[in-house]
Amino acid sequence: MHVHRRTADVDGRTRRFLVIAPDNPGPRPDLLLFFHGSLQSGNVMRRFTNGTFDELADATNTILVYPDGVDRHFNDCRSILPVTARAENVDDVAFSTYLVSAMQREFGTERTFACGYSNGGQMVLRLLFDAPFSLTRACIFASTLGEGDNHAPSNPDGYRPTPLLFFHGTADPYAPYEGGVAGLDAERTRGRVLSAPATAERFALANGCQRPSDYHPTPDVTATEYAGDFPVELWTMEGLGHVIPSNMKTDPRIGPNTDSFRAVDKVREFFGLDTAQA
Repeated sequence: MHVHRRTADVDGRTRRFLVIAPDNPGPRPDLLLFFHGSLQSGNVMRRFTNGTFDELADATNTILVYPDGVDRHFNDCRSILPVTARAENVDDVAFSTYLVSAMQREFGTERTFACGYSNGGQMVLRLLFDAPFSLTRACIFASTLGEGDNHAPSNPDGYRPTPLLFFHGTADPYAPYEGGVAGLDAERTRGRVLSAPATAERFALANGCQRPSDYHPTPDVTATEYAGDFPVELWTMEGLGHVIPSNMKTDPRIGPNTDSFRAVDKVREFFGLDTAQA
């Protein structure tokens, strides 16, 4: 596995990203974009997930790209976003589509998947509207749709049915599971957001899914599955915080974590990533 630190000039500014490439990716490998959360970076996300997504890329011959946001944030799809990326109108949609085309040229990637956590999850939501057809499937951690006019992608009618997986803790202190005001604190609010169940239900309706059914992959998780050609699934993580379960000890300020399962294992299954051939 090789780690490449790259830069590219996109929309008049130099952007940074990490490329994690298997030793022998072979023809037409999959591409996975992973967008970090607020105040993070690609390298921080690698540590935050305990290296589990790097391992996934190596095991499945997937090209994994960690984009870096401007001033540690992405210009996501909420109208209320008091960060540099919004103040400077950073075109993170153009950056994302550049990465897809660059990996296609270099590695011949075919399917494109995306994961995003917190602000990065909101960036994935933006791509679903502002870059339709660019993602094969997507996974969103600790993020929900903005409520009312706080959901403000550039192309609000652009969404096209896409299989989606959501993970959300019921004790998330920054992105409330039941909806309400999201943000790091009262002075750095990101506006009102829908609940995790309402977000999943809205996409399930747009995807033409069947009525939901629940199952319990672990005792502390209720998985609500909306079956169909473009399935939607929400993993409600009981008592967990603003986390991506990975057997990683995290800062208690973001809420409780768990070592009962690793999110990457469900992501691998949901995306249908193949096992590397010997």
